[in-house]
Amino acid sequence: MTFLDEVAAALVRAGRSVEVDPALSTIDVSSAGAGQVLAVVRPVARAVTFYAVHPVLVPAVSVAAVSELVVRATADLVDASLELDLATGALAVRFGVVLGELDLVEDDLAELLDAALDTVETAAAAYSGAIDDVLAGVDPRTASTAVRRAPVEELAVGLDD
Repeated sequence: MTFLDEVAAALVRAGRSVEVDPALSTIDVSSAGAGQVLAVVRPVARAVTFYAVHPVLVPAVSVAAVSELVVRATADLVDASLELDLATGALAVRFGVVLGELDLVEDDLAELLDAALDTVETAAAAYSGAIDDVLAGVDPRTASTAVRRAPVEELAVGLDD
């Protein structure tokens, strides 16, 4: 079994729907809730990088502001990072898992990849509105601060109830 096949099997075991592209060594794990999510599998390094792709390309006029948001968001995120492709305007949340020589049993690999996928999807959901706001002209600092404060405000509302 190839490493691509192992990753696909582990993702299915974790309850994910997959569409494997052996030619590109990618696995589409998109879902209605998370939108377009791709796993790029690197067999030599035994690594998987998940990308949750924002549905709107960043126009040239917005690159500077969105770049500032990307830097602020990546500084705030503990695990995932935002990535802006300056040539295409594609924006994604990225998280990588490098196994190298580590050989995990299928259940453990499934749990690890599912956790990584959850990390990407959670970060993408948290920053999707901020990205749209910056594309609409909101200051990147304001948009980033709103994302950072959202969990605290949600907790405060819960405590008030």
